[in-house]
Amino acid sequence: MVMIQIRQGIGNIKLLKIVFYMIINKRRIRSLKPYRHYFQNENKIVVGVSDAIRFLDKLQKIGFSSEFKNGDTVLPSPIFGPVSEFNAEGKNVKQKDQPMETVSRTAIWHWKQWNGPYDRIPRSKIVDVPYKRYPRSFVPPPSIELKIILGSNGNIIATGNNTFDIQTDEQELIHVINLFLEIFKECQFFTENLDNIINIPIQRLNWKILPAGEMPWENLKKEIEPIVKKAPEGNQQLINYRLETINKFKPNFSAIGQAGFQGYVILGFPNQKIYVLESLLYGNATYVFGDDWKELSKRTKAEILNEKLQKDRIIHKVGWKGKINELFKP
Repeated sequence: MVMIQIRQGIGNIKLLKIVFYMIINKRRIRSLKPYRHYFQNENKIVVGVSDAIRFLDKLQKIGFSSEFKNGDTVLPSPIFGPVSEFNAEGKNVKQKDQPMETVSRTAIWHWKQWNGPYDRIPRSKIVDVPYKRYPRSFVPPPSIELKIILGSNGNIIATGNNTFDIQTDEQELIHVINLFLEIFKECQFFTENLDNIINIPIQRLNWKILPAGEMPWENLKKEIEPIVKKAPEGNQQLINYRLETINKFKPNFSAIGQAGFQGYVILGFPNQKIYVLESLLYGNATYVFGDDWKELSKRTKAEILNEKLQKDRIIHKVGWKGKINELFKP
């Protein structure tokens, strides 16, 4: 489809702008081959949906505010289906051609200890429970973000924050198209020159900043309770234990992940140049960063979880608390 817009220019001069776009309405695509003839001589395209106000409920579920601003950018929440889940969290692929391996998961073991002939005292401790499984190969999340663009025609365009080369970026482009199809049930290819729009300053909405200053554990616990309840019941006590342990060192900065960062909490210690990222729902480690918050908040999820950027990565297993204590030694 080719859309021609007439816009009023300076004086009586009218500017003619030709915008090429097409709409895909299907559940998902596996190849770009059926669509290549639409691209004509274009190599660079942007994927998006126009008049995005039609999808107000979905945009808010993605993580956008109802008061849209130019450049608002979020990592979509992984709630829409397998594509958005992979985009935000990555995935583990079972290596069934490999022999099974022994791994462990952390759990809290409860028992009652005899205290005299008639009395028993409740006891508990953290243990590593071994089990067999096929090896996993982790595929990192693509972490494609969506950005709001307020178009000159009054439309709101929700667009992937990338321009793709249809010759070299086919697999990434297929992923982005399927992400839009999963969320919006449609997507468009914009092939006009959007440099002046794509360079809009980004205002990421991926984090909810909690009030500054030391926060008592009971207050922080209330803030994270809705997220903790989404975890398996057996994990909830461990999640609270880990966050309470870190919070005892009195962070004066805290942020809770939203949209595609939902399930992550950052506790900051600016004076010590330590920012601790704890996963409530995903992963098996505590991440430690030395960047200040402004720099950390500018990074995508893929960058944050890239081990090369971390000061430390503390695995969730027996001995975790000791390593956290070491982290804050003077």
